[in-house]
Amino acid sequence: MASRESQGLQIALILFVMITVVLAVMTFVFYSKTEEMVAKVDSAKKAKDAADGLVQEQAFWNDYLQHVVGAKTLTEAELAVVLPSVEGEPAMAKIQADFEQDVVTYGDGLPQEKMNYRELPGNLLMQIRKLNVANSDLNVKSNGLVTQRDVEVAAEKQRTKLASDQAQASSDELAVEREKFNGDLGRVQKEKGDQFVSYQKKEKSLNASLVAKGKQVNERDTAINNLQGTITTQTKRITELLDEPFETPDGRIAWVNQASGTVWVNLGLADGLRRQITFSVYDHEALNVAPGTGRKDESEQEDSGRKIDERKGKIEITRVIDQHLAEARIVEDFSAAPILPGDQIFSPAWKPGRKVRFALVGDMDIDGDRLSDRDLVRNVITMSGGRIDAEVHDDGTLEGTLDVNTRYLVRGTAPDGGDPKLLSEYSKLVGTAQTLGIQEITLPMLLDLMGYKPEVRTVGLGKRADPLQFKAEPDEGRQRTSSSGETFKPREPPRRKSPASAY
Repeated sequence: MASRESQGLQIALILFVMITVVLAVMTFVFYSKTEEMVAKVDSAKKAKDAADGLVQEQAFWNDYLQHVVGAKTLTEAELAVVLPSVEGEPAMAKIQADFEQDVVTYGDGLPQEKMNYRELPGNLLMQIRKLNVANSDLNVKSNGLVTQRDVEVAAEKQRTKLASDQAQASSDELAVEREKFNGDLGRVQKEKGDQFVSYQKKEKSLNASLVAKGKQVNERDTAINNLQGTITTQTKRITELLDEPFETPDGRIAWVNQASGTVWVNLGLADGLRRQITFSVYDHEALNVAPGTGRKDESEQEDSGRKIDERKGKIEITRVIDQHLAEARIVEDFSAAPILPGDQIFSPAWKPGRKVRFALVGDMDIDGDRLSDRDLVRNVITMSGGRIDAEVHDDGTLEGTLDVNTRYLVRGTAPDGGDPKLLSEYSKLVGTAQTLGIQEITLPMLLDLMGYKPEVRTVGLGKRADPLQFKAEPDEGRQRTSSSGETFKPREPPRRKSPASAY
């Protein structure tokens, strides 16, 4: 009996020892597995840190690319942070070198904050806009990739945390998650690499297109210059062929009354004549009554010294009498060459049965008060039966258009360049007139031919004159003195002595 109990104890002892050994072995194996799982977790964290570093580097590249294309302007401090990452990558370093070379080639004169592909010179503006559009598309794709990467990284963080929590429960699940993470990371890196390669190809293609477009622009500029030279040469030839403009008279003086300063002309209702139209008067033998004429040979001059083709007076229509008869007053004439029957009359703004067309450009200041008299010039033309086809207003606005039927371009004082818009429209209208062969006349020449005289302030004389209007006004700070040293006394008209006297 005792022997059986001893055997039972031995068996129990052996079983206890075996169980203890098995538990020790299992504890060692489990501890080893735990260390392996901790090592795997550390490896996953290192992979995450590497992915975060890659994300940061990609963000630097993206910021630099946005700075290059002008979508985002980096400060000097931001560039100092971004450039080391850019210069450390061969592909990005090449982009930086190409950008700096393009800035040197095309960015002369641009401020530092505008040194980007959006602000390159005007002749490359269309190509730059295309590049900006392409860059914007790439930025959108890049932002999409960054968003996708952030989502993947966030998901991977969640999976990594879940794998860490379940590390003790299942090593197989951790291996599966790790394998999935590595696959996703590889896919993201591959997509990023593919996008970068695609960007490089597009950039190369756009640069080639930029060079080709620049060559086309240069060729077109050369062609434009050649055409402009041709236009200048042809205009010069036409001017030489035409020599001087030739105008025919609008009518003739039918009768003159020098005593009343009145004349009659052979124009009237049938010719569309109206009151207040002014005409210049030329000698009946004058061959040319165009604006600016009078360059005849000395042998054709009259005894008075006035040339035959020079204007000899001005008249203004006061009354339209019949179909071909009207009365006018003499506005201006010369005693040495009075207006005679048969003399020719001419107005640049009026033609029998039709309207003469004008264009106005430049500063219209008649009386020198530095105020615009454009409305007055317009009224003088329209009152004489003319029509204004085109005009550059004082604010630089162009109204109307020129065509081959426009007769005169009236040029005022050229703008001083303070208003770029006004100067640009002035140059355009003058250039168009020269291209169309429109005759140019100055504002004083137009007013002179139209018979316009500016208002002159006069003081009435005689027994009703106001003595205060003749008061002497000494210079400021001093007094006029007579030879005797007395203060100058203002002169006054003598007092009337009797009703029969003149004073």
